Amino acid sequence: MKTIKKIVTIIAVVLVSGMYAQTDNKQTAAETKINKFTVKSEKGAIDYVVKIDTKSTGYVKMDDLSKKEETRVNSPAKVVTTISVDADGDPYYDNAFTLTYDSYEDNPVTVVPTASGFNINVAGEVLQYDFIEKVCEIPEGCPVKVNMISVTNE
Repeated sequence: MKTIKKIVTIIAVVLVSGMYAQTDNKQTAAETKINKFTVKSEKGAIDYVVKIDTKSTGYVKMDDLSKKEETRVNSPAKVVTTISVDADGDPYYDNAFTLTYDSYEDNPVTVVPTASGFNINVAGEVLQYDFIEKVCEIPEGCPVKVNMISVTNE
């Protein structure tokens, strides 16, 4: 009788764990970059830090599951990038905003310093961030959704 209970228990555990393993085929990647820049203003040179947190979530798809070796299909990933700006050296960031977009390839966000702030190269678009005015200029028809999280005025 004990043997039958053990066999039933083992079969139940194998079935439940096998079903649980097949729940989701998501791929998630996260990356953090920190850049330090200087901008010149009427007050003199201001050093600031730009922190870029990127999280990408997409589904893994294959073209033909009947083949022995499948080819992965390029499917869009939902990418959320949070850009935080700090200029006063305290542990809190002064300004932060999120960029939300779909990406078909591994296209990292890059930040390029300019005379008044920095340009954000993302998803084939160039967004301009003015450090002094704390404004992000978005080109017309841009597929990137920008959401300002916090702004502190000095």
